[in-house]
Amino acid sequence: SLTVSRGGKNGAFDPQRADSIYPADSVAIQGLINRSTVAGIGVPYVAIFKQGNPYLEGNPGVPRFGLTIPLTATLRFTGRAAEIVFQDPTNQPTIVLNREVVTVAADFSAPLAVLIAKGPNRSLDPRALIMTGRNMKNAGLLQVAPYDPDKIPVVFVHGLLARPEAWTRATNELLADPVIRERYQFWYFLYPTGLPVWASSSMLRRELDRFRSVVDPDQTNPRLNEKIIVGHSMGGLISSLLIRKGGNNLWKQFSDKDLETLTLKPKIREIVNEFINFSPREDIKRVIFVATPHQGSPLALRPLAGFAAQFIQLPKLNLLADRAPLLAALRQEVRGLFTAPANSIQFLRAESPILRAILNLPLSERVVYHSIIGDRGRGDSPLSSDGVVPYWSSSLPGADSEKIVPSNHGANEHPDGIEEIRRILLEAAR
Repeated sequence: SLTVSRGGKNGAFDPQRADSIYPADSVAIQGLINRSTVAGIGVPYVAIFKQGNPYLEGNPGVPRFGLTIPLTATLRFTGRAAEIVFQDPTNQPTIVLNREVVTVAADFSAPLAVLIAKGPNRSLDPRALIMTGRNMKNAGLLQVAPYDPDKIPVVFVHGLLARPEAWTRATNELLADPVIRERYQFWYFLYPTGLPVWASSSMLRRELDRFRSVVDPDQTNPRLNEKIIVGHSMGGLISSLLIRKGGNNLWKQFSDKDLETLTLKPKIREIVNEFINFSPREDIKRVIFVATPHQGSPLALRPLAGFAAQFIQLPKLNLLADRAPLLAALRQEVRGLFTAPANSIQFLRAESPILRAILNLPLSERVVYHSIIGDRGRGDSPLSSDGVVPYWSSSLPGADSEKIVPSNHGANEHPDGIEEIRRILLEAAR
């Protein structure tokens, strides 16, 4: 007789818990550097769970199109009875066969490809830049796999004009490494890129807190205090603010008046305090800056960038209607930075006072940070540029490592850039 295991023993997975399941080799994959597979016993499958599936209960970042996981089917015999057993090779990469431990086959690219195909399936999103206000409802941290309390979160933060799909190649290549599969889980921050960097960073802080409140309300899981943030381009600036100390160190760079003495409505004061008064997060262990314009980009000074900045539609916050006391408190030479269009492009200008103010904020001494920088293969650093960000802007003093890769601004998708991320993750896993 032939039966299908319904789980409950030896880590077997009940396929009926999924909304659908089908062979991984039926999934066509394009645009990836390699197909991340493992040779072994069994047949790889993809299991799909729609949003609302009971299996996903307790996961705080399920995309609206659900989640996928890899499964592997093996055939087990007991006498003349045969049983098909499914298991997740991410967490159970082996089985015991004839008293020997053998590797099970796996396809880690297929579940990722299915998940990406169900979403917008694009790495660039100009509409989210221009129509920032309309896209706020879609913002937040997202998962690509169910939460695992035994794994350290790696949080990917995309850059200007981009979406989390900009990390698809990196995710796929990293999943090919068994140590990384065993030690890490991946989260992605989706945000409308027209927002000023401190507004996006404030949103990311709230999302990290929300995830923690759902998956570890008692804050007893040490893995969640070892997060690694990977930020590309403007996403690196957002990540940088997570490990810096604000408060008067920030406010006094723009005003001679004490923030506490300003007459502000309670809601406005709450918003301003969230943007200004922040401390380095204690749940972040490392940050990887990829092609990050710490001192801005000359491209943001060009007429086309200024023209585009005028059309970015920011959210209609009460702050906009009641900002007169704030603007009056600012020094005259910086007041124009906080009037329309006060958006991401304006703040990315080379040697922007805003970016200088961020660089002046002290970095957490407990956080290790790294830089990955593109030079377009010219080998001319420190006079190099990735075509968008020059070396003098992307290099950050005090970095534990600085890797120059032969890429353009897309170092996050270049094989050498991805390999450096892998190296850093493996170093952190020791």
